[in-house]
Amino acid sequence: MRKFVFILILVFATISFSFKLDFQVRGYLTYDLNSGAIDNFPIAYWTISLPSPLDSFAIKLTDYMTYSHQTFNLFGMNFIVPRYYFVDSRFRLDNSYINTLYIAIGRMRLSRSLTNNYDGVQIGGLKYDTYKTSATELGIGGVVGYVSGKVGNYSYEVGGAYSIELNNYALYGTLKTDFGQFGAYYETRYYQLSLNYQNTQNLPFGTLKYWAGVGSATSTINEPSFLAGATLNSGPIFLAGQFAWIGGNKYDVSFATGEPSNPNQPRSWNVMGEIGYNLPNFYVGLFAKYNSIWAENGWLPLYGVRITSGDFSLSFANGDLYVSSSMPGTQSVLLKVTYNYQASIDLLAGVQGVLSQFAPKVVSTSAQREQTITVADLYKMPEGSKVKVTGTVLAPVGLLSGSTTYIQDKTGAIMLYGRSIPTTLKVGDVVSVTGSTKVYNGILEIVVDSVTVVGNAKVEPVELRELSDKYMSNLVYVIGTVENVAKDNFIVNTGNFKVKVYIKAATGISLANISEGTKVKVTGILTLFKGEYEIQPIQQSDIEAM
Repeated sequence: MRKFVFILILVFATISFSFKLDFQVRGYLTYDLNSGAIDNFPIAYWTISLPSPLDSFAIKLTDYMTYSHQTFNLFGMNFIVPRYYFVDSRFRLDNSYINTLYIAIGRMRLSRSLTNNYDGVQIGGLKYDTYKTSATELGIGGVVGYVSGKVGNYSYEVGGAYSIELNNYALYGTLKTDFGQFGAYYETRYYQLSLNYQNTQNLPFGTLKYWAGVGSATSTINEPSFLAGATLNSGPIFLAGQFAWIGGNKYDVSFATGEPSNPNQPRSWNVMGEIGYNLPNFYVGLFAKYNSIWAENGWLPLYGVRITSGDFSLSFANGDLYVSSSMPGTQSVLLKVTYNYQASIDLLAGVQGVLSQFAPKVVSTSAQREQTITVADLYKMPEGSKVKVTGTVLAPVGLLSGSTTYIQDKTGAIMLYGRSIPTTLKVGDVVSVTGSTKVYNGILEIVVDSVTVVGNAKVEPVELRELSDKYMSNLVYVIGTVENVAKDNFIVNTGNFKVKVYIKAATGISLANISEGTKVKVTGILTLFKGEYEIQPIQQSDIEAM
């Protein structure tokens, strides 16, 4: 009887505490240097990831912390109701035409646009809430879903949402071609239709990204709105420009920040631009904005300076930089700080570690037993094989891509994927991994069931001698001459081959000291993107000028 009770306690503990909690706060703190008024607008994001085999599901909460809240009573205590709360699920499929299936249920927002590329301005697209945002009582919201994949050389995403509470829906589709990406959107909440386009081109003088869109409500289809913009990254220099015309419906174009006195009025225009420079540890830019409403009222253009470093951005300008409505829509001398804080608690890994000490040792049949093999052997096995492998961790979990890291042994390297990967893993940890093999976007990975730290080792990069799959997911290095520097990538010419170096934003790596003709040594993970090999560095010291 005691053994039965003990087992029940273990099962209850597993169910209650086997999850990973990720917490993030993004915020905007604005200080009025004229009046001393402060406007703070923090947004909290909570993600509860479930254990295997439910690790395709997650519970997500989003809260605008300064807003008033409805409360509910649980065990005699009151708890706030966050603005968004939903369960989402993401499945990666083996089908050659469908890579991802996503379904979410609850109160949430479906946000999709190809024009939201500069300062939070977009035309059309979707910002579709599955419930009435002014509602305070609890509700079921609705359903959001999409599928994405490839057909030949074309990548697509098709999805939509249905609000059970409001009985309306939204539909969208995007298609990525050699000529750019196209998007079409329609929703029946406000009966808005829009078309978007964006493209990126690598030019001799830098990387040019440009976008355009047109949209209107069905009631103002004869007076559409349109937007066009572009950014240019040329070495450390950044340029941006954008123009919007608002037709008969003022809600066709949406603005995020820095737009005092409601600039989006029918039959009005808005223009903005920026020039900046990337220094080794931060970015500094000068920006200016103007619109027809300000011009009619005799207001000055909004202009200022922006400094960004890591997760913080500081803006100083002569106009409103507010996000909420607690400050009046007048031009003042304002200082704004944008901040981003993240934390993670992996209760799942802790519970698994405790329970593993009490778990019975079951000897499985040879057909069921996980195979303990080398990394090189993984690449010879059929996809879907149940495996067990040991290797050294090469990158922080989630740094280069969500819920991923890489391990390497003396025979090769492989990517690990799964929400059950402990975020506490450190580079150099030697881990024993169990899971199933899967090919995703041309890269072999292990969909992880469990990870156990068994030791520590020094991580040694290997020299990339050729662009070959035998180096896939390895920590590699190349020595060569820099070509075609852009904001987040450049080419290294080794003399025998050329390879792209791509900088992930989360690494915080700056290319300010990298210019064409410089001889460099670059270290990073070798991966594939749309069939092209590229190296992804992990830290600033991975790019050495020689």
